[in-house]
Amino acid sequence: MSPTATSPNMAFGAGWRQGFGALAVAACVLAFWSAAPAMAQTAWLPGGDFIGPRDLPPDFAALLQRLGGRLTAATNANVSVTGTVTDEKGSRAAQVTVQAPGLLRYQEGQSRVITFNGTNFLSGSGSLSTDDSRVAESLLAHFPDAVLLQIARGGGLLRRIGTGFRTDNGKTPNYKGPWWTVYGFSPGPWTGLSAGQPLQQRVIIAIDEQSGLLSEIRVVENMGTPSQSVTQTKISNWFQQAGQWYPGTIARLENGQQVLSLKIQQGSVGTQVSPATITVQ
Repeated sequence: MSPTATSPNMAFGAGWRQGFGALAVAACVLAFWSAAPAMAQTAWLPGGDFIGPRDLPPDFAALLQRLGGRLTAATNANVSVTGTVTDEKGSRAAQVTVQAPGLLRYQEGQSRVITFNGTNFLSGSGSLSTDDSRVAESLLAHFPDAVLLQIARGGGLLRRIGTGFRTDNGKTPNYKGPWWTVYGFSPGPWTGLSAGQPLQQRVIIAIDEQSGLLSEIRVVENMGTPSQSVTQTKISNWFQQAGQWYPGTIARLENGQQVLSLKIQQGSVGTQVSPATITVQ
């Protein structure tokens, strides 16, 4: 059974297994990953470093414009946010940088750096630890601008699963929202990365139908089995600065338990910088 476009009863419960309609979502996602893409994608133009007019399907082109139309030229290719990260070790200042065509950087002062240089994720301590991998996934690969760059890169599968999904368990009287449009995305192969790593994961993407902004990225392992596990990157409290929209909070949940969050106080969009500035450890 597939989700219908305006079904008020279709639930997308926070725990994935919970909520009316969760099995229908799982069935649709599994069908999507075994089918051809429903949204046409065009790879970047030869030599292009930025998102062009034909690089995103209409749904995500609209999202890009909603954010402020960045990542489309050298003058707006660098997106940076600063805030406070919190995990089991406490809270400290942090910065996330995304630059077209796909360079990523996370930094806590001078003590911790995690980068993606276009081929590999690296950390100052060498290979990524479990904590590093959480950051690489939820704060870098799942950052809204990074998601758009992955889709624009082409070569993967993207399909709209349905609209009108609700975020409770389907039993809230007079539910007023939010309502989500849900997509399945399976990225194309990326040299240097293995399947299951950040940027090489099958994900579920949810966009808030009222704001038009990204609400959640979900990774489900062993879908539909007793060993199923769910990782959610929840994106909320969007704010606007200088005509651009930024997420105010990015939180990572593992099987319903929050393990990491980033509260963002400031964002900026600027000119493309040297790749070495992004990837230096």
